[in-house]
Amino acid sequence: MSSEDVKAQSPVKIAVLGAGSWGGTLAWLLASHGRRVTLWDHEPAKVSLLKRRRRLNHPLRIELPVLIEIIADLAEAVDGADIVLLCCTSQSMRQLVTRVVPLAPSRDKPGSSWKLPVLVSAAKGLELTTLYRMSQVITEIAPHLPVCALSGPNLAGEILKGLPTASVIGSDMGPVAAFVQEELSVPTVRMYTNPDLVGVELGGTLKNIIAVAAGVSDGLELGANAKAALLTRGLAEMIRLSSALGAQKTTLAGLSGMGDLFATCTSPLSRNYKLGRSMAGGLSCEEAKKVVGGTAEGIPTAEAVCELSRKLGIDMPIAEQVESALKGKTTPKRAIMSLMMRPLASE
Repeated sequence: MSSEDVKAQSPVKIAVLGAGSWGGTLAWLLASHGRRVTLWDHEPAKVSLLKRRRRLNHPLRIELPVLIEIIADLAEAVDGADIVLLCCTSQSMRQLVTRVVPLAPSRDKPGSSWKLPVLVSAAKGLELTTLYRMSQVITEIAPHLPVCALSGPNLAGEILKGLPTASVIGSDMGPVAAFVQEELSVPTVRMYTNPDLVGVELGGTLKNIIAVAAGVSDGLELGANAKAALLTRGLAEMIRLSSALGAQKTTLAGLSGMGDLFATCTSPLSRNYKLGRSMAGGLSCEEAKKVVGGTAEGIPTAEAVCELSRKLGIDMPIAEQVESALKGKTTPKRAIMSLMMRPLASE
């Protein structure tokens, strides 16, 4: 019997909360490889339509396998779940987890010292009101449950084509990370674990800002040299802030840092890159959001990161110029030129 046949018989239940492009992709990916999956969304009309058509049309077209149980009732979706994948926006994470916790009472995992379900954040951002990472938001609400973060270069459009990639499960609880790694691993997605939860989350979060800037750079046709310089200095900013918050520098050189940075800064499939490129073409942030058609986490992230960096006294020039352009205080072209005119310094 193959490993996939064994996995198909696994009693583990995975609840995917959020039927957007990323939640739909994860549900499709896991169910396509025999996992027991429930898919829930906060819009009842959307769930009803998904049940009838078994297909997502926007922002990506995703055919939903019959193994996916599409559910409108949140309590039913999380009942007995071993892993809960939180596929919402960063700004709605608190509200979703607050609803989930009373409906998913903790229970012992046989042979382990930790509880089920494991709450896995698939959102890459900071909460604007608190400047918290997603795991901090979740832990504040559910301190009794283990928490992980899923990150890495995971463009949904490529995953849906069956193209290979790698992801990382961040958790400071090794056995929990290994459990989630095992259950989410499929032949086309190689899963790694990393005990540096802070670094894994911040890598996936901060690259969204640089992706907006990369879209601007390409939209203005500034060339490969400028793009390379932008990504390099952007990574330096990511490392500065992450290190100040307790992350390991090596994590930012990994999948959730450099890996995710390169993917989102070079692909038109990236919503943040597409946002920046649209703005470089003369659209306002609000107009560009309509072109993107989905949530661009770089928008709230830029604001949160700039506030956080000012509190910590950390220099984040790229993030500052991106925030300024997003708020209409400067144009994308002026933002780039402001970076070029900064005082000379050593690398």
